[in-house]
Amino acid sequence: MRRDIDKVVFERAKGNRSWASKTPRPERVVLDTSDQQLNEETNGVRRKRQKYTNSHVSPLKRFLIRNVGRHWSKVYSEVCASADARSFLGIEIRALIESFVATKCWFDGRKLMSNDGFGRIHQVRGLYVHPKSGVLMRTAEK
Repeated sequence: MRRDIDKVVFERAKGNRSWASKTPRPERVVLDTSDQQLNEETNGVRRKRQKYTNSHVSPLKRFLIRNVGRHWSKVYSEVCASADARSFLGIEIRALIESFVATKCWFDGRKLMSNDGFGRIHQVRGLYVHPKSGVLMRTAEK
Protein backbone atom coordinates (compact mmCIF):
# COMPACT_ATOMS: atom_id res chain seq x y z
CA MET A 1 0.00 0.00 0.00
CA ARG A 2 1.14 3.54 -0.66
CA ARG A 3 2.86 5.41 2.16
CA ASP A 4 0.89 8.56 1.35
CA ILE A 5 -2.52 6.85 1.25
CA ASP A 6 -3.95 9.25 3.83
CA LYS A 7 -3.21 12.20 1.53
CA VAL A 8 -4.61 10.37 -1.50
CA VAL A 9 -7.85 9.46 0.23
CA PHE A 10 -8.62 12.74 1.97
CA GLU A 11 -7.20 15.48 -0.26
CA ARG A 12 -9.17 16.21 -3.38
CA ALA A 13 -8.01 18.45 -6.16
CA LYS A 14 -8.87 22.10 -5.69
CA GLY A 15 -11.45 23.68 -7.97
CA ASN A 16 -11.42 27.10 -9.62
CA ARG A 17 -13.43 28.71 -6.82
CA SER A 18 -12.04 31.35 -4.54
CA TRP A 19 -13.07 32.39 -1.06
CA ALA A 20 -14.32 35.73 -2.30
CA SER A 21 -16.70 34.25 -4.84
CA LYS A 22 -19.14 36.43 -6.75
CA THR A 23 -21.73 33.64 -6.83
CA PRO A 24 -25.03 34.70 -5.24
CA ARG A 25 -25.73 32.76 -2.07
CA PRO A 26 -29.12 31.77 -0.68
CA GLU A 27 -30.35 33.68 2.35
CA ARG A 28 -29.59 32.39 5.81
CA VAL A 29 -32.12 30.73 8.07
CA VAL A 30 -33.69 33.44 10.23
CA LEU A 31 -34.41 32.48 13.85
CA ASP A 32 -36.21 34.45 16.52
CA THR A 33 -35.13 34.77 20.16
CA SER A 34 -36.52 31.35 21.10
CA ASP A 35 -34.66 29.64 18.21
CA GLN A 36 -37.83 29.13 16.19
CA GLN A 37 -37.62 29.56 12.44
CA LEU A 38 -39.36 32.71 11.20
CA ASN A 39 -39.41 32.03 7.48
CA GLU A 40 -40.42 28.53 6.36
CA GLU A 41 -39.09 29.15 2.84
CA THR A 42 -35.51 28.86 4.10
CA ASN A 43 -35.80 25.14 4.88
CA GLY A 44 -33.82 24.35 1.72
CA VAL A 45 -30.96 26.51 2.97
CA ARG A 46 -30.59 24.33 6.02
CA ARG A 47 -30.27 21.19 3.89
CA LYS A 48 -27.73 22.72 1.51
CA ARG A 49 -25.32 23.56 4.31
CA GLN A 50 -25.00 20.05 5.71
CA LYS A 51 -21.43 18.82 6.09
CA TYR A 52 -20.15 15.63 4.48
CA THR A 53 -16.89 13.78 4.41
CA ASN A 54 -14.55 14.69 1.61
CA SER A 55 -12.93 11.35 0.92
CA HIS A 56 -11.89 9.59 -2.25
CA VAL A 57 -12.10 5.87 -1.45
CA SER A 58 -11.39 4.35 -4.86
CA PRO A 59 -7.68 3.72 -4.12
CA LEU A 60 -8.64 1.76 -0.99
CA LYS A 61 -11.18 -0.34 -2.89
CA ARG A 62 -8.67 -1.04 -5.67
CA PHE A 63 -6.06 -2.06 -3.10
CA LEU A 64 -8.48 -4.53 -1.48
CA ILE A 65 -9.65 -6.00 -4.80
CA ARG A 66 -6.03 -6.38 -5.93
CA ASN A 67 -5.28 -8.35 -2.76
CA VAL A 68 -8.13 -10.86 -3.05
CA GLY A 69 -6.65 -14.29 -2.41
CA ARG A 70 -4.08 -13.13 0.17
CA HIS A 71 -4.36 -13.88 3.86
CA TRP A 72 -6.31 -11.14 5.64
CA SER A 73 -3.75 -10.70 8.39
CA LYS A 74 -1.07 -9.82 5.80
CA VAL A 75 -3.37 -7.41 3.96
CA TYR A 76 -4.45 -5.69 7.17
CA SER A 77 -0.88 -5.46 8.46
CA GLU A 78 0.06 -3.69 5.22
CA VAL A 79 -2.81 -1.25 5.82
CA CYS A 80 -1.67 -0.71 9.41
CA ALA A 81 1.90 -0.01 8.28
CA SER A 82 0.65 2.79 6.03
CA ALA A 83 -2.13 4.20 8.24
CA ASP A 84 -0.81 5.14 11.67
CA ALA A 85 -3.39 4.55 14.41
CA ARG A 86 -2.17 7.61 16.33
CA SER A 87 -3.39 10.00 13.63
CA PHE A 88 -6.96 10.90 12.78
CA LEU A 89 -6.53 10.03 9.09
CA GLY A 90 -5.02 6.65 9.96
CA ILE A 91 -8.01 5.82 12.14
CA GLU A 92 -10.38 6.91 9.34
CA ILE A 93 -8.58 4.73 6.78
CA ARG A 94 -8.71 1.70 9.07
CA ALA A 95 -12.42 2.29 9.69
CA LEU A 96 -13.06 2.55 5.94
CA ILE A 97 -11.18 -0.70 5.29
CA GLU A 98 -13.17 -2.46 8.03
CA SER A 99 -16.44 -1.15 6.57
CA PHE A 100 -15.58 -2.49 3.09
CA VAL A 101 -14.62 -6.00 4.30
CA ALA A 102 -16.86 -8.31 6.32
CA THR A 103 -14.41 -9.84 8.78
CA LYS A 104 -16.70 -11.74 11.15
CA CYS A 105 -18.52 -14.16 8.85
CA TRP A 106 -20.09 -17.58 9.32
CA PHE A 107 -21.88 -20.14 7.21
CA ASP A 108 -25.61 -20.61 7.67
CA GLY A 109 -26.18 -23.68 5.55
CA ARG A 110 -24.75 -22.67 2.18
CA LYS A 111 -25.16 -18.93 2.74
CA LEU A 112 -22.35 -16.77 4.03
CA MET A 113 -23.74 -14.49 6.74
CA SER A 114 -22.27 -11.49 8.51
CA ASN A 115 -23.20 -9.01 11.19
CA ASP A 116 -23.22 -5.31 10.31
CA GLY A 117 -22.22 -2.67 12.83
CA PHE A 118 -25.81 -2.22 14.03
CA GLY A 119 -26.49 -5.82 15.10
CA ARG A 120 -28.42 -6.85 11.98
CA ILE A 121 -27.57 -10.11 10.26
CA HIS A 122 -27.36 -10.14 6.47
CA GLN A 123 -25.92 -12.17 3.63
CA VAL A 124 -22.41 -11.11 2.63
CA ARG A 125 -21.96 -9.17 -0.62
CA GLY A 126 -18.63 -7.88 -1.82
CA LEU A 127 -15.41 -8.50 0.09
CA TYR A 128 -15.17 -10.82 3.08
CA VAL A 129 -12.69 -12.86 5.08
CA HIS A 130 -13.28 -16.59 4.72
CA PRO A 131 -14.26 -17.91 8.17
CA LYS A 132 -12.12 -21.05 7.99
CA SER A 133 -9.06 -20.11 5.95
CA GLY A 134 -8.78 -16.38 6.81
CA VAL A 135 -8.22 -15.44 3.17
CA LEU A 136 -9.66 -12.24 1.69
CA MET A 137 -12.37 -13.29 -0.79
CA ARG A 138 -14.96 -11.64 -3.03
CA THR A 139 -18.52 -12.82 -3.62
CA ALA A 140 -19.67 -13.55 -7.16
CA GLU A 141 -21.57 -10.61 -8.66
CA LYS A 142 -25.01 -11.46 -9.98
